[in-house]
Amino acid sequence: MRLPSLPLRTAFSLALLLALPCAAAAGPREDYDAFRAGLTEQASGPTGMYAIQDVAVIAPGASAHLSAGADAAALRWSPGAGGANDVRVVFRDGRATLYAPDIKQPVDLLKAADQKKALPGGLSVRATPYENSVKAWLYNPALVKQRFKGLSFFPYDPKGVIDAKFARKNVPKAVSHLDSRNHTGTMYWIGDVELPLQGKTYTLRAFNKSNDWNKIDHLLLFFTDKTSKKTSYGGGRSLEAHFPAGQPPQTLSLNFNTLYSFLCAHSDYYNCPVNLTTYVPVELKFGEKYPPGR
Repeated sequence: MRLPSLPLRTAFSLALLLALPCAAAAGPREDYDAFRAGLTEQASGPTGMYAIQDVAVIAPGASAHLSAGADAAALRWSPGAGGANDVRVVFRDGRATLYAPDIKQPVDLLKAADQKKALPGGLSVRATPYENSVKAWLYNPALVKQRFKGLSFFPYDPKGVIDAKFARKNVPKAVSHLDSRNHTGTMYWIGDVELPLQGKTYTLRAFNKSNDWNKIDHLLLFFTDKTSKKTSYGGGRSLEAHFPAGQPPQTLSLNFNTLYSFLCAHSDYYNCPVNLTTYVPVELKFGEKYPPGR
């Protein structure tokens, strides 16, 4: 299975997008246990959801910088290249190049391990693709102790493992969406899932960030349901199903115990879709619940 990472593989750029591979699990219950552990680790890690201090969107040919001499907790991205003593990220020719006084050789963050680089003083910078730009993420691990109150999950329920039918679209259709930060993005409608729930069958659109079936190796479903705004995040939750690239099966086993909240449940810095969810008029008491303290 795969778990959401930071930002999610679809990151709603959807910021929905890098995946955290997990060790092969023996079954749905083991998937659920790995899902909880992996999501908690990603939330509470030094470059996790609760460590985000600031984010900048950098267009091609543009730059952002962190001013030299500022206290670590006060650092925020400013537009422009800044000065020679500033930490700078320049996005040009497909490279997100990091310059810093204490880093001898400039680093292309998009090719660095995990697309990130540690800075002196405990901070870290990561770059991820975002539409035609890049997002520069600034992480401060000291923030985790202040913010992170743990994650909550519904108990594992074998009824959450559901066989569904998938009908692929031979030509994925572009769907423009608005996100939670008032940006527009594009996802691709790659097919429909027929989902049997509590005696009824619901048809849901399945999405991917790519429109190339040679590369598509997973589908994404975006839900709201009768738990939304009550015991789960009101903005929506996501479910992933993975398969060999270009070979989606006609029957999918969906493990709703691995439903996870849109990342906006944890940080306002993410870009989450506001018009791609499907409302299902049942209680989906599976997966991640609304996070404590949010």
